Amino acid sequence: MASSIGLPALVDGGSSAYRTTRATGQEDCYELGANGHGPDGQNVAERLVEEIQAWNNRHRGDRAHVEVYLAGTPDDRRPAGRVIARPHTRVTISRP
Repeated sequence: MASSIGLPALVDGGSSAYRTTRATGQEDCYELGANGHGPDGQNVAERLVEEIQAWNNRHRGDRAHVEVYLAGTPDDRRPAGRVIARPHTRVTISRP
């Protein structure tokens, strides 16, 4: 397996998909794909593959920028990005 750090997944209703890897024969080179489960598992897996392809085509070299703010910090004082709300902080993750 290419990585043991996390396992991206996508869930939609009663269906889900998770990222898979397989060796390509080249050292440290893997092909990514997705396995779907549930009544709409095939479609969910296809959506996950689309996300993998978008990352590969547009974001592979990007570095995420992570900032942590106190929970009461106004939205207009934080950068745009994905926000993870914690009891005492807001973590903002953005990409260039």
